[in-house]
Amino acid sequence: MKTRSIFSALTDSLAIILFVYLLVFPQNASEPTRNALYFCAQTLIPSLFIYMVLAKMIISLPATDWLAKRIGTGSIVFVSGLLCGCPIGAKIALSLYESGRIDKRYAEYLCSFTNNASVSFVVGYVGGELFRSRGIGIRLFIFQIIASAVTAFLIKRLMYGKVHLKSIYSESAGRVPLREAVTDSAQTMISVCACAVFFIVAASSISGFLGLPPVWDAIIKCLLEFSSGCAAGARLDSGALGICAFSIGFTGLSVFLQVKSVVSGKLSVKPFAVGKLISAMVMTLLSLLSEAL
Repeated sequence: MKTRSIFSALTDSLAIILFVYLLVFPQNASEPTRNALYFCAQTLIPSLFIYMVLAKMIISLPATDWLAKRIGTGSIVFVSGLLCGCPIGAKIALSLYESGRIDKRYAEYLCSFTNNASVSFVVGYVGGELFRSRGIGIRLFIFQIIASAVTAFLIKRLMYGKVHLKSIYSESAGRVPLREAVTDSAQTMISVCACAVFFIVAASSISGFLGLPPVWDAIIKCLLEFSSGCAAGARLDSGALGICAFSIGFTGLSVFLQVKSVVSGKLSVKPFAVGKLISAMVMTLLSLLSEAL
């Protein structure tokens, strides 16, 4: 049986089990859903929506063309992703590809290392709120930058070899109107929040159904949705920093589906998936080294 068929069978079985479980224990769905919606309203939307709108407008400006020709398209997309968070990197890469300013291969390469947790999330939420230390947040953000750079280097060599990746970079087709930027960003934001809510609830339900100990509860949440993974990891007595570093680097199945939704069959998500595995390993290793020193 093919790997995809096995995965489909497992996910179908899990969906049926969770559906029955939540019918029997509906309180295990209602409370996590309320918490997830609160998280979207309190943290996710404020840290993403306005940046999505502005990024779509800025990327169409003549000044951006001028800057990209001097420092490189990848640098602009990378910095935008760090400032604005997931899935801004994929959003900008797709916009550049659709406008004819970069080719498909280069757009897919950009997706592999530019979809990261925003500086406000890592420093403000993880560091400031979860660990009560902005210093820890800054340390994790630096780890993320290093991990992204390593990912870009390895993806280029592992997946593209000696192929020379460069932007075509014709001039911008014109400024994106504010109305279009707001409407498009709102649609993306709905998809992002829906994915986050579903996977936060799914992770909580799986943990409750299996009666997992705290460390495994945190790992499951990291794999599915990274914000709840960070929250669960920060509550651990030991290994909290490593779990949060892994969660931020991996970003979870939720972000994978968000990126897949953004590129909507126009770009391959394989480089992104491989890149997230590399990033998670590098960030975890850096966190372990920092605690050992």
